[in-house]
Amino acid sequence: VLVCTPVVVVTTIVTRAANMGEAYLSWAIFASMVISGLTTIVQARRVAGIGAANLMIMGASGVSIGVAVLALAAGGPALLAVLVIASGLFQLGLAARLVLLRRIITPVVSGTLMALISVTVMPMGFALLTDVPAQAAAAAPTITVVTAVAVLGLMLRAPRLLRAWTPVLALGLGCATAGFFGIFDLAPVREAGWFGVPAAVLPGFDIRFDSSFWLLLPAFLFVTLVITVRQVGDAIVMQRLSRREQKAIDFRRVEGAVAACGVGTLLSGIAGVLPIWPYPAGIAMAEGIGVAARRVGVYIGATFIGLAFVPKITALVLSIPGPVLGAYIVVVMGLVFARGMRVVFQADGGRNSSLIAGFSFWIGVGIQFQAIFPQYLGASAAQMLANGLTAGGVTILLLNLFLELTGPRRRRTEMRLSQDSLRALDDFVVWFAGKYGWDGDGKERLRAASEEALLSLVRLEEEGSHAADRRLRVVARNDRQSAVLEFSAATDAGNLENQIVLLSDLPDFESKRDLSLRLLRYYASSVKHQQYHNADIVTIRVDR
Repeated sequence: VLVCTPVVVVTTIVTRAANMGEAYLSWAIFASMVISGLTTIVQARRVAGIGAANLMIMGASGVSIGVAVLALAAGGPALLAVLVIASGLFQLGLAARLVLLRRIITPVVSGTLMALISVTVMPMGFALLTDVPAQAAAAAPTITVVTAVAVLGLMLRAPRLLRAWTPVLALGLGCATAGFFGIFDLAPVREAGWFGVPAAVLPGFDIRFDSSFWLLLPAFLFVTLVITVRQVGDAIVMQRLSRREQKAIDFRRVEGAVAACGVGTLLSGIAGVLPIWPYPAGIAMAEGIGVAARRVGVYIGATFIGLAFVPKITALVLSIPGPVLGAYIVVVMGLVFARGMRVVFQADGGRNSSLIAGFSFWIGVGIQFQAIFPQYLGASAAQMLANGLTAGGVTILLLNLFLELTGPRRRRTEMRLSQDSLRALDDFVVWFAGKYGWDGDGKERLRAASEEALLSLVRLEEEGSHAADRRLRVVARNDRQSAVLEFSAATDAGNLENQIVLLSDLPDFESKRDLSLRLLRYYASSVKHQQYHNADIVTIRVDR
């Protein structure tokens, strides 16, 4: 019931702002809930490589409100449908080539955007705290305090099983308090039916591709990029939260999460409603009450679809008093903000990453609260950026791209993924070390780490199902007091990063594989292994 709230609220905001009728509103809420439920199930179950195989709750995208209102005002649901379908195709393309965006969509970017989500949602939560009839204004603080204390008390001190009921218990207590003051009106709930399907308002498709389409398409594509970055960040966070022990992130499942979101966006376009994106409710459940099982995602998705056929539920969500919802949103968004900042700090990107994360965050805050040049944010074109998440997202993506383009020059070489390539690799590393003044122990560590990285990849190749004639691309970069070497290959037998973690638990001194991994761990200051569907990227850092 709680997760239904943003779908109903966001869809209602867009429909009212665009002056659409009640028929479209009923259809949009119904279609969004069904599509959100289906996509939540796919994310949990991972069907044919599509899905994150994690608990990820999907729903109507709040970041699309601005562009969706402009599309509905310019051409109605038919124009919105075509633009959302184009966004879905773009997102599926990003999912297929996510490996190419790995240097732009970094953990620092994902964590910052997650923190900005709380910034964009918090104003709505604060506004709800005072959303009561004028004659009952004095009741708002009491209702807010009761709800917030209930949420915090249950999350902080309740046993785990009771903590799982935090939303129901806290909202129920808040609604009871509101009822005591006479501002919890259940009349719309009593009047709504138990079962119903709204008349289908399939919009058709505006395939004229006139000026309105081309003017709005760039904005929709950028919003889709923001949704994709958010999806990547949430998929990474949920993988970490879902495991009892730390493991390397499986980027094949991240690609699957983005693909599932793209399929949901395509379905949303066909229905003529808002695109979808991941809700923070999944992270809040895992972080706050410890629920992260995939089967819970299946249950939530199925329940979501079932609730779409129950008009009373929509009426119940709309009848929850503002201070009750506002207090709950403020607490949950505090958790989301903290999780985003933790992702940024764990990324350990150094001074540059900290600078662009902090600057982009405060740009988003300034735009969201109209503290930065508010006189320029009223124009139609500027409204597409007059959102903290969008403005902060543009800023951090551009700064990250700037860092990438102006960073140390990369040196590249290619060879066969074979033990016979050791001589060619060593010649390349020796040349690289000489060019940047590496000598003595630093140079020898660089040569040894490169050799062990190649041997480890060769053994993965031998254990995998790939053909023997595979290519290996090595990219080297001198980074002040260290060197970063990136090995790009196609292997599928396992993850070197995970195997290095397991060395201390399962030592086998007679194993050549374990020996290479131990030497690699000794010579390199860090080893990262990112696995995608079409490539494996092993990145090692060696200190001078």
